[in-house]
Amino acid sequence: MSEFDGVVLKYGGSSVATPEKISQVADRIIKKKEKYKNIITVVSAMGKSTNDLISLSREISNNPNKREMDMLLSTGEQVTISLLAMAITAKGHKAISLTGWQVRMKTFGHHMKSKITSLDKDVINKYLQEDYIVIIAGFQGINENDDITTLGRGGSDTSAVAIAATLGYPCEIYTDVKGIYTIDPRVYSKARKLDELSYEETLEMASLGAKVIEPRSVELAWKYKVPLYIALNTNDVKGTYISEEGKKMEKNSITNISIMDNILLVNIELKNNNVELINNIFVKLGSENVNIDIISQNKFSDDKYLISFTTTFDNKFIVTEILNNLGLNFNFIEDVSKVSIIGDSMRTQAGVASRVFELLSQGSIEFHQVSTSEISISYVVDDYNVERMVDILVKEFKL
Repeated sequence: MSEFDGVVLKYGGSSVATPEKISQVADRIIKKKEKYKNIITVVSAMGKSTNDLISLSREISNNPNKREMDMLLSTGEQVTISLLAMAITAKGHKAISLTGWQVRMKTFGHHMKSKITSLDKDVINKYLQEDYIVIIAGFQGINENDDITTLGRGGSDTSAVAIAATLGYPCEIYTDVKGIYTIDPRVYSKARKLDELSYEETLEMASLGAKVIEPRSVELAWKYKVPLYIALNTNDVKGTYISEEGKKMEKNSITNISIMDNILLVNIELKNNNVELINNIFVKLGSENVNIDIISQNKFSDDKYLISFTTTFDNKFIVTEILNNLGLNFNFIEDVSKVSIIGDSMRTQAGVASRVFELLSQGSIEFHQVSTSEISISYVVDDYNVERMVDILVKEFKL
């Protein structure tokens, strides 16, 4: 048996895409009872059903009300939890499905991008004490007005970690890849799987484009020291363990290359360094929940300043509206991606940045922006340069 008496399992949409796959997940959950007394499972909507619901809404309205979108999108997970509970019950075990609002998953913030504040563990514990396998809808909660809310992309990961943190259990996230790799294997087929990582490295990877886990869930796990495990949904190969220290990577300064596509680079021309106006731009963007990434400011002359920042492409409409309302001159650079190199050891190993700049120069790869942290360097480059840049970096850092 484990040192913990319970565990939170999370299965993504591809793992529960069909009734047959749901039945297979039910078998794996039941097998976990050999190791853990208490099992809580968080699931996403089946397959691409969330995308189908979004498409359905677009047939009704080009700009659907976000409260009603949350009401619509939350139904996807409810279908999955009920079917999974039925499958487990049919196999001779007690199971019950619960929505986000039934476990009082309290949230705040904007509809479709809400954040978790708390949940009621007593509801969950009540059923665990009665030996139920508890199946909870991920991705959804309820706000102060008792409106159903959703948590945005990757929200089921965040739901699972929040539940694990509240109950003091580890969290195992099962997906359609074998773990976390040095680079997305769909981009580079020879990528190596990492057996162990620190919370810090994983958060950096997730924030910079690694799609295997959602950044907020890693941040939450780090804050509450929730042991994380990312693995293939069949659980027949070893996955990646994420903990406080992870596995020290002294032999290689770079652990991972992450790629974030669908980037929008915004350039704003100003006639002077108007601090109040610049502040107003970012306040208004923030009030509309527009996430800003790399920001830079350049002075070309006494009457020409350029403010640049990156955001995700889906924010193009609201950014356009805000900047037009402020009467600003601006332009967009599209078809760009952010390529980031990441590694804990970068903080103690000098020369990584200079080597990367040298490699890009030798390869005639231009970049629009660059930003750094203690353990990462990120470049915004044209999409057509991504594959070549990745190939150069993989060979140089033996990833």
